[in-house]
Amino acid sequence: MKKVLLSGILYCSLGLMSTVYAQKAEAPKYITNVEGTKEYTLSNGLKILLIPDASQSNMVVNIVYNVGSRHEGYGEKGMAHLLEHMLFKSTKNLGDIKKMLSDKGGNANGTTWLDRTNYYEIFPSSDENLKWSLEMEADRMLNATILQTDLDKEFSVVRNEFEIGENNPDRVLTERILSTAYLWHNYGNSTIGSKEDIERVKASTLRVFYEKYYQPDNATLIIAGKFDEQKALQYIGQYFGALAKPKRVLAKTYTIEPAQDGEKFVELNRAGDSKNVGALYHTVPYADKDYAALDALIEILTSDPSGYLYKALVETQKVSSIYAWQPTLRDASFMYFGVALSNDKDVKVTKDLVRTELDKVGAIKYTDEDVNRAKAKIIKQIESVKNNTINYAINLTEIIGAGDYRLGNIYRDAVEKLTKEDIQRVAEKYFRSNNRTVGIFIPSKDEQRVKSIEYTDEQLVALTKDYKGKALEKETAAFEASISNLKKNLTEGTLSNGAKYGLIKKEIKGGKVQASFVFPVSNEKDLAGKSDVGTILAQLLKTGTKTKTKEQIQDRLDQLKSSVNFNFSGQNLSLNVNTYKESFKEVMEIVGDLLVNSTFPENELTKTITDYNTYLESSLNDPQAIAFTEISRQTAKYPKESIFYTATVQEQIDAYKKIKQSELVDFYATILGGNNGVGSVIGELEAKSTAEILENAFGKWTSKSKYELAKPTYFDSQKLDKDYITPDKENAVATGKISFKMTRNSADYPALVIANEILGSGGFLTARIPMRLREKEGISYGAGSFMEVPITNDVAFWEYYAFLNPTKKGAVETATKEEIAKALKDGFTEEELNTNLKSWQNERKTRLGNDYTLMSLVNTYLQFGVPLEDYDTLESKVKALKVQEVNSVLKKYISLDKMTSVYVGDFNKK
Repeated sequence: MKKVLLSGILYCSLGLMSTVYAQKAEAPKYITNVEGTKEYTLSNGLKILLIPDASQSNMVVNIVYNVGSRHEGYGEKGMAHLLEHMLFKSTKNLGDIKKMLSDKGGNANGTTWLDRTNYYEIFPSSDENLKWSLEMEADRMLNATILQTDLDKEFSVVRNEFEIGENNPDRVLTERILSTAYLWHNYGNSTIGSKEDIERVKASTLRVFYEKYYQPDNATLIIAGKFDEQKALQYIGQYFGALAKPKRVLAKTYTIEPAQDGEKFVELNRAGDSKNVGALYHTVPYADKDYAALDALIEILTSDPSGYLYKALVETQKVSSIYAWQPTLRDASFMYFGVALSNDKDVKVTKDLVRTELDKVGAIKYTDEDVNRAKAKIIKQIESVKNNTINYAINLTEIIGAGDYRLGNIYRDAVEKLTKEDIQRVAEKYFRSNNRTVGIFIPSKDEQRVKSIEYTDEQLVALTKDYKGKALEKETAAFEASISNLKKNLTEGTLSNGAKYGLIKKEIKGGKVQASFVFPVSNEKDLAGKSDVGTILAQLLKTGTKTKTKEQIQDRLDQLKSSVNFNFSGQNLSLNVNTYKESFKEVMEIVGDLLVNSTFPENELTKTITDYNTYLESSLNDPQAIAFTEISRQTAKYPKESIFYTATVQEQIDAYKKIKQSELVDFYATILGGNNGVGSVIGELEAKSTAEILENAFGKWTSKSKYELAKPTYFDSQKLDKDYITPDKENAVATGKISFKMTRNSADYPALVIANEILGSGGFLTARIPMRLREKEGISYGAGSFMEVPITNDVAFWEYYAFLNPTKKGAVETATKEEIAKALKDGFTEEELNTNLKSWQNERKTRLGNDYTLMSLVNTYLQFGVPLEDYDTLESKVKALKVQEVNSVLKKYISLDKMTSVYVGDFNKK
């Protein structure tokens, strides 16, 4: 199910805020433990959730405020989202929030939606990081400065974010359908808000909104991962317990959307490159029992390949793709269907085809197989999130916004109990044309209208207060995030065909097992002109084998709560597996079957190409797609047959249209093989059984094409500034690239790593380029830099980027080049080096706590012989750097006289 940030509900005016006075620190009061989530509270109204997981090496602090676009009043559209931006500025007591976040490293973000706003920080586990996060969140809860000077700069940033969304036809269509579907309720308003409201609101008005909603009695604090629970409670009492309960009382929102009394239609005519159809049905709050049944119905209708709508519309190639989603909301929600079609289709004819199929939903006779398949997929998704504690804590944001954290457990229980009768009931009740928004109003008589369901706070309390949940799972063992511990828990092996693998012994919550494999194949000569074939083939590896249909494969993976994904790029087939200890053997048997017995049905090839090309057609005039394509084409001029060639979007479309099934079969039989492969598996598995499982899956799988590592050609970048005009696009992109020769073994590599951090990549928007463009001048929503220095060759580059309003092109170009020139002329300071070194180290430590990082390090070691110790060695070399060395290396490799720059947008706008 797809989620897009869109809207909100009603604002209730309360008058002036009472003064908040400090009180003594207070120990949180224990309330309950629901499946490992421990609930506490403070007398000032703050709710606290602790979710310990010793197997993590990171922790997250996530604070959720019960305020979103639903609470905005007249003239306040977008205020909740704008306030989220402002709370990353500064506080009265601690000062610059972004600088502090940058200095600390780790990951941080804030998000706003219909019912809630949240802020979170992910750091390596330590008492110091925990204490700082809690102190900072308590300070910005009440003491944000919200200065007019900061607000004046942030207007352009938020407007730029608004404009990026305005370039997406599907997103704009969704917003317009929502605003048509909701007559009174604020869920019809976009969360990012009205551009005019954003630009005209004053800091004093924003502060009234802030002081009303940013209070302890309107917030839930979540701490999850590896942390000392007693110290966490101590810090919470110290910082949040000292905040007084506000004297104001938040009034409850009370607007209920009336029953829709006829089908509505909206037609959107504006710039864009893709054709889309959307349909919306009003449904129920997340707390309602029908919500789970409606979610399951979405799967039954749209899943590839078993969905009824999928078969009727996508299988028959009447449309390219279909998706549906139902957001997790406090008040009556909605179900949205999005349909994409290729440019050769008539959108008005397709609209009626979609309506015809939707009209059949209430009359379909659903089966037990339908329900069981949907339940398996949803439960798989629920458990996958639950067993990733950090993501689970952030995911709770939506559930808390919907009314109470326990609603997620209640939803899961409801899914488990679903029957075909439940599906039949909701299909008949909600899938009525008079409850749908697609087009124009048509009067009718004697309609059985669907009324919105209201849940009062008292009903929510009654529903959740005695809920205990399922039995607690056993606690997972701790795993230190370090290279030495990785080596200690690594077992290496070689399969009979020469493929290498590593088993990382680590207990993961829920008995989860993850695997990542890379299969380098063939050589540059045999792969010439076949890049597009490899791309499509990888997507078709799960569409059927000699013994199993696509539906059978997908059903079994869902039942095993597992996923298998393939991708082909360059000369590498990659495979990612997400499963559980008890399912690992069977899932790898399925993988083995896919790799040697796939059949590539003709109809699946046609559907896949249509889907790919429909997406690509929507990118034909997209500034971002064009910018990063053209910068590559301008700096690396390979012949068209080369695997390193960068095709234009239109060339990709044309190439995909020409692919034949026979080409896939030949590629599969002659190119693919595992004899040069490497892979890593992480989980609580035994070495002997794992070796046997991998041997059975890959051990006899070999390629007929001789493997030789293809190496790119070095092209010296040239000074160039080139514009590409994309008419009537609201957003623009600037990017510049400099090529140079370097490998990761180069003596200059460590210094260039930290130089890039200081110039454009490091910190939390505090590197020089983003600081100048976004923070100081407010002329770019996102700006920064990155570099690529390979392991096996010396073809390297450095690149900057910026997203902007087309009218700001001159200002962005000037500011970016000035910052680069200033760095080259004056160099960086000792303070900049020390600050960025600290945040860079913390970010690397955070990354090391990620299972995919561990697997990537092992795969790199197995494939290229890069010692695992190099991760620590690089850090040692960077820590030993002097600022003079960093400045010297920057001047050696970065030069404005060699920079190729590309600017894409409607620069004819005034």
